[in-house]
Order: sequence, then structure tokens, then C-alpha cells
Amino acid sequence: MTNPSVPQMITYKLGMALDTGRIARAVLWEHIGPSPRLHSAARVPPSAESITADWLTKVLCHNVAGARVVNVEVIGADNGTSARRALELRYNTEGEAAQLPARLFSKSTATFGSRLLLGITGITEGEATFYNDVRPGLTLRSPNAYYAGYDPKSYRSMVLLEDLRERNWMFPDPMKNPVSRADAEDMVAEMAIYHGALWDSSRFNTDLHKLRPALGWQETLNRKVDFGKRTLTGLERAKDVVPEAFYAQRERLYPAFMQSLALHGSSPATLLHQDLHLGNWLRDDSGRMGLYDWQCVARGNWALDYSYALAGALDTSDRREWEEDLLKLYLRLLPEAGASSVPSFDEAWLAYRQQCMHAVVFGLFTLGGSRFEPELQPRDYTLAAIARITRHATDLDAIGALR
Repeated sequence: MTNPSVPQMITYKLGMALDTGRIARAVLWEHIGPSPRLHSAARVPPSAESITADWLTKVLCHNVAGARVVNVEVIGADNGTSARRALELRYNTEGEAAQLPARLFSKSTATFGSRLLLGITGITEGEATFYNDVRPGLTLRSPNAYYAGYDPKSYRSMVLLEDLRERNWMFPDPMKNPVSRADAEDMVAEMAIYHGALWDSSRFNTDLHKLRPALGWQETLNRKVDFGKRTLTGLERAKDVVPEAFYAQRERLYPAFMQSLALHGSSPATLLHQDLHLGNWLRDDSGRMGLYDWQCVARGNWALDYSYALAGALDTSDRREWEEDLLKLYLRLLPEAGASSVPSFDEAWLAYRQQCMHAVVFGLFTLGGSRFEPELQPRDYTLAAIARITRHATDLDAIGALR
């Protein structure tokens, strides 16, 4: 893998400038221009506040004769990488009788910053592909979507998810959500379900071709947001919680990460979530673990997700005690979910060691942002996660496994 040439870098920067200008114009017009005409379900709303009852009728009521949404109200406001809002809906008599959803959870790229990070890099397009073409075929403890749209011209996106709180599912504070052995086995089983279902799948060449390989996904981020530099900034900010032995290898950190992604080409590809820190795990009404926030979805080596999940969620002493048994469980469950050519334990253990660099880099990237942007996660949680993840990488000699 070679670094981009000077002409390539000039092309990338020019493209970035053009994209930035297009996004700025689109967001400005959405704020000062007339309300967008949401004349069909294919028209992506720029924000939750712009959604109309007529548009929701087209999205939600097309299978129920006579049903209509008669009112929609936006509840609450939470802005991070996405703009998150709850929607409360009222229907006419036909809609009420059909028990159409009265409450939805929305995610959108309503702001300039979110479109710059999530739109230009193609992240929102991948998320829409997941909810439209992958999620309906998977039996997971994870939200379903009523709508997922992406506009490649303005980079706006909108996802309407079921509000799982209506079913008494919980999204615990990750600082107050200890993971038991049974929880860890739930997590492993959930990953085996979606990994096994799409293991070496031909669909990556057909309806799922928009899900990019993890290496290509990352190379896009590297070009667009200077991912490597920001990772090293995060490492300096987290120095006090990072093992000395790991910090001493800081010059190898990012090259080793990219090397780990290059290895994906020699193993069967499957669906990847790519962001399995503890804050993205939910609990259903019986307390069992499930997974949400699929905005970083891609395809590649299973161990990227698997290693991230164990490193990011398990207490270090528990992870050390359980990790071999958990890997054996995962390998046993894969064929039941549809996987073929399942690796041996030794092959899987090596991949587990090598692929934990993704968790390291994502944690450090989260901490390495500028003071002008909103925090992607609360700082105390990010530092706690980095401490666990870098200890994981040190215990497994992840960088050494890539030499």
C-alpha cells in the first residue's frame, strides 16, 4: 500500500473544497430558503423539523388503505455526529386502527458539520444501505428502520427508527453498565448472527456493493479528515491512561492499523459494524445485550468487530479470563448462522490479535478532535474506553502480531 502522490493529493483537496462549498450552499439554502417540497418518500428531509405529516403518510401509510398521518411533533434535541430527535405522530381513524407507530426516533445530517464528516465520507450512504437492504433479513436485538434515505447531491440523510423505549428497551450509560459473562456471550452471539449471515456473501457484488471494504472506507476518511494526525493527537491527550509499553510504540501505531486493514483482502469478507464500543450496546426488556448505531457499516474481516467488542466493553480482568472461551463460542456459532470456511482457533486467535488496532484508533480519534467541534463522546467515558482498549492491545501484542 503506497501513499497518495502529489497530483492525487491535489485532486483530493480540490474535491474536498468543492464538496465543502456544495454542502455549505445546501445547508444555507435549507435555513434561509423556502421549506423543501417533500413531494415523495424518495425526497430526503433535511432535518426532523422539516418533516411534514403528508411526507410521513407516504412513508408509513402506503400499505394501509385510507390511513394518514394528521400531525407530527418533534420532541427533544440532541446534536452530536448526527442530529437526533424523537417524533410523536397522530393518525386518522384508519391509521390508529392499523396500530401504526406513534413514536419514532430520527437521525439526520441536519448540520454543516455532520454532513462534512458523515456525508462526504460516504458514511450515511452505507447506513442507509444497511437499514434498507441488510437489517430486514437479520434477527438481531437491534432497531428496525421505517425509512432510511440519502441524497448524494446535498449529502443530507434521514433515518427513522422504531423507538425501542416503547418496548422497554434501554440504552444504558456505558459508565454504569458492567458486562457480565452472560452479557459477553450475548454480544458474541449477536456478532456471530450478522457475520455468519453474510460470510463471504455474493451480495457484496450485487445489492450490497455500496458497502465499501473496511480498507477503502478508512482510506476515504484519511483523505477527508486527516484521521492519522487526529489519532496521534488523541494519543497525547490520553497518555496518562495508556500503558507505557504501548505508548512507546506510537510511531508504529497508525502504520500498524493500516496494515491490519490490508490483511482483510486475504480472508472472507462479512458485514462489519465497525464501532462496537460499550456505548453502542443496548439492553432489551429482559436485559439481554443488543447492538445499535450502524452508521460506520462496511465489509471486511470478522475479527475487526469481534476484537473491538471485547476490548471496548469488557473489564480487563474479565476479558483476560474469558477471551479464549468466548472465541471458541463465536467459532461454534458461526456455522449455525450460515458461515462457511470458518477459521481454526489458532487462525482466529491471530486475527483477533491483529484486528484490535481498529478499536485503538477509533478511541483515540474520538479524543483527538478540535475544540471547535462537539465531543463525539463524553471525555471521561472516552478515556476509560481507551485505557481498556490499549491494555487489550498491549496484552495481545497487537503491533507485534503485525510485523
